[in-house]
Amino acid sequence: MQLNSKALGLAFGVLSGGAWLLVMGASLLTGFLDQTVQTIGGLHPGFTYTWMGLFWTVVMHLVGGFIGGFILAWLYNKFNW
Repeated sequence: MQLNSKALGLAFGVLSGGAWLLVMGASLLTGFLDQTVQTIGGLHPGFTYTWMGLFWTVVMHLVGGFIGGFILAWLYNKFNW
């Protein structure tokens, strides 16, 4: 069975970006888990705990998730005999 690299990459990117959007968006609106989001967000280059920081981090997750999913599917297809 072959995996579609583009489809898996897109799925990973959308799930990763969407999860970050929901968690950080809720945190910015309510203040819930603000310390946790700021701590995890600090691992991302250029992160700020603002609405613009939310946008930037979601974009990074979309791109990074796509690349990670694409590579994972490519490796699976490469080594699946």
